[in-house]
Amino acid sequence: METSARASTKIAVFLLLLLQSSVLYPQSDKTKKEATNKGRLTFKLPVGVVVVNATVTDKQGTTVADLTQNDFKVYEDGKLQSIQTFAAESYKPMQASQGTTQTSASKAATTAEPNFTRPRLISIIIDDLASEPEDRFIRVTNAVKKFVETDMVPGDQMEIFSGSGSVQYPFSDDKQLLLEEVASLPLKLKWSRVARSDCPVLTDLQAQMIYNQRDDGVSLEVATAEVINCLGLDPKQQGTTAQAQSYARSAAFSQYQETHYRGRTLLLTLRRHLGSLKHFDAAKSVILLSDGFLREDVTYELQDVVEQALRAGVVFNTIDIRGVYTILPPDNRYQDATTVPMKQGMYSQDALAREDPLAQLAGETGGVFYHNSNDLHQGIQEISSRQDYYYVLTYTVPTQKPDGRYHSIKVEVTRPGLKVSYRKGYYAPKEEMTFERRKKEDVLEALQAPGNLNEIPMGLSYNYYQDDDTTYVVSLLMKVDIRRLHFLEEDSRHKNVISMVVVAYDENDHYIDGLDKSVDFRLTDESYASLLDRGLTSKIEFKLTLGRYKIKAVVREASQGKMGSLTKAIEIP
Repeated sequence: METSARASTKIAVFLLLLLQSSVLYPQSDKTKKEATNKGRLTFKLPVGVVVVNATVTDKQGTTVADLTQNDFKVYEDGKLQSIQTFAAESYKPMQASQGTTQTSASKAATTAEPNFTRPRLISIIIDDLASEPEDRFIRVTNAVKKFVETDMVPGDQMEIFSGSGSVQYPFSDDKQLLLEEVASLPLKLKWSRVARSDCPVLTDLQAQMIYNQRDDGVSLEVATAEVINCLGLDPKQQGTTAQAQSYARSAAFSQYQETHYRGRTLLLTLRRHLGSLKHFDAAKSVILLSDGFLREDVTYELQDVVEQALRAGVVFNTIDIRGVYTILPPDNRYQDATTVPMKQGMYSQDALAREDPLAQLAGETGGVFYHNSNDLHQGIQEISSRQDYYYVLTYTVPTQKPDGRYHSIKVEVTRPGLKVSYRKGYYAPKEEMTFERRKKEDVLEALQAPGNLNEIPMGLSYNYYQDDDTTYVVSLLMKVDIRRLHFLEEDSRHKNVISMVVVAYDENDHYIDGLDKSVDFRLTDESYASLLDRGLTSKIEFKLTLGRYKIKAVVREASQGKMGSLTKAIEIP
């Protein structure tokens, strides 16, 4: 994890420095003049919108698939909002609810297999940060293996990665390669047990309550009594309670700091991954296998993951890998008759609290929260094969300050007797997002994504020659197909800004070097037609020593924020 974090920091610093300047692609003189007129082309960020996935069921729990935009009302902070866009999405065709009469429009929606011709991307994310595996990672490995062997169908592509970043296997439809990667999971997962005190023994929720100085009448009191017993202190002596409380607070502080760090790191990994998934044209499903974690103190980060999933068109699903379990406190000889029943309740509360974030991630994105089952394969299978049908609604964000405040959402369905599930609110940004910052974050997410983005087709070739006794010059030639890109038409010109970042890693994925190039296009009709015909080419050079390297190239255009990326392994000599 430390190596990955250092590499991410180096790349972030590289982007901060390089994305402030522009280096032009090699072009004809005519195109160059048109691309570099005085003043840089400025793109405004799109007006903010709120995305809501809504799943509707009848009294029997059957999905209702024949609703229209007129059947919905959306409120923010109690005020009715105007629905800007409305769509119904499903992996597979739906059957009408029993007793429901379908309109011609709804019949078309439920029989046209809306996403069936698109590839389906399944991201398996294994939480090796916040989970306490014991034998659970073996069960996870076996479940994923069985799914690959028996349930993947043509059109499915799967990727596998871990919360720590130690596993990053890109999307593939090759079952044999996937099975080889699955077999190596137990060795690659960077799990280490959370350092917990044995005097006192604390649940994570108990440690959090003590750390935040929340007096629930149980957490600190039980921990204090346990410290007195395990340290052999005299409870009647003056100052004993204060001494024991200080000891308990210190233990709670250490445990909380570690569990909180792990939870936040997991959410950061999820956010970055979802940011890269938005640039794939496919039906996208994420499956997080985890023990769960505590929501308090990471509420904003958790909501940000929901936001990223909704904006990326990703259905987020979660599986509690604890399975069916009995909540029993561990044997503790320092517990007495008074504290044992209280400790039992504390372990029950801790277990339920760890489920809440998993349920929220799934519930607010139209996904499945699978729990209370030891058959993890069945969970993955159910998530993959379910004929889920959900509605996607958007509305324009009301004018508001970037103050980080929470805004409640309420969705109503006018047809009686139906139940609707949806996200219950969102947090406003804490600061305004500039165009340059959005570009930097997009590129950083693409560089860290395990797979290649496909919104912008691109090719990459290379050759090299020896520069001196130890150094080789590696010449990379990139060709970008821009025929799918949208150029703004203003003042009889075709305008766009295309940026490219190329980064070299060594064979251990350590950052070596990076370059940035961008061009501000302002083309006449003639030059634009020529560019569409021949594509955009760029030559980039690195100086590298002998060895194996991974080159990752990222292209981003400014008009719509589309992206493409490509990874190429090279060996010198």
